Amino acid sequence: MLRLSLYIVFLIIAMTEKGNHILDLFCGAGGLSLGFEMANFKIELAIELEENYYRAYRRNHSETLTLNKDITLLSCKEISDKYLKSKEIDGIIGGPPCIGFSTVGNRRPDDPRNTLIFYFIQWVKYFKPIFFVMENVPGILSMGKGKVVENVVNLYKEMGYNCRMEILLAADYGVPQLRERVFFIGTQDESVNSLTIQKTNKNNIAMKSDLGKNTLPSYLTVQDALSDILKIKPLTKQRVENSTIKYNGPPLTQYQEYLRENSDELYDHFAPNHSEIVERRISHIAQGMNHSSLPNEYQLKGGYPNIYGRLHLDSPADTITGNCGCVSAPGRFIHPTQNRAISIREAARLQSFPDRYKFCGTMRDKYKQVGNAVPPLMAYAVAKSIKNMLN
Repeated sequence: MLRLSLYIVFLIIAMTEKGNHILDLFCGAGGLSLGFEMANFKIELAIELEENYYRAYRRNHSETLTLNKDITLLSCKEISDKYLKSKEIDGIIGGPPCIGFSTVGNRRPDDPRNTLIFYFIQWVKYFKPIFFVMENVPGILSMGKGKVVENVVNLYKEMGYNCRMEILLAADYGVPQLRERVFFIGTQDESVNSLTIQKTNKNNIAMKSDLGKNTLPSYLTVQDALSDILKIKPLTKQRVENSTIKYNGPPLTQYQEYLRENSDELYDHFAPNHSEIVERRISHIAQGMNHSSLPNEYQLKGGYPNIYGRLHLDSPADTITGNCGCVSAPGRFIHPTQNRAISIREAARLQSFPDRYKFCGTMRDKYKQVGNAVPPLMAYAVAKSIKNMLN
């Protein structure tokens, strides 16, 4: 009964705690915002350049003022005067893409001013929030041979912020996925140094010797996430926006109860329509295996070795990426029991998005919105720790 109790508890907590006003920059489809809303933060303003990401965010966060604008062209003062009415902002969160914004001139690759990260830092400098949370991919750790991270921390320090970096694994926080993300968390005082992001789950398989002392439930698995819809076939041909499929039974786990809160049908249960040869190739791949296990006649020449990976019901998913609708992309995106790619909704569940959360655009757009998001329950763990710190 202990397992997954977090998902019931947070609904009660969120109704009783005081909200804090924050901005979400580079908000994407809203996974980070959703996690902070679960911890009862109020998102005053969200900004996103990509139109379909912006539409998805607005669709699911209707009470938040959302701008479809290029943050590199915005004035902090104008935004404050026009949209925030000089309201005090308690926090700034976001996941700036870690790519250079210009190739003009003699620019150093280890200088964070060459990336969109710099604009996030500039907003923190202008608004001077109590805290900030900047999320990024693990690849940032090796950029400029580690100098980017060092320089980012130093820039925050020059602005009067104590900044710490955390490498978090989504599975530790109730997400059925082995996904790592880097979080830069900062405060103007030293409270961030005592910040504890409480884990909710543990890899018990790898820690059998500690089972007697272990009080945390095991990592959630693909089965925990999908067993109630495992036999429901997705729409593959006649895919119309807002098409839905009815559930064919009750939730079977507490995680599924969380997913199905305020939802009575499946949105975005869409998947690609594969060719006959692709289906035959997939049919020869067992759970947990990939292209390397195929008979010779079905193997492709060249390409990545870890393509055509099939999910295993008894394990967490590997990292869900923006290409999770493509079976030939590096990763593990084949349905555990059906011979097809996982659907948009199945990918969203493995990311911990509730079933009521809807995405926008083409199938490709929706897969990218899901795969590029911060898992909401991972974001919730970070947000809850900050809420406790502020209190």
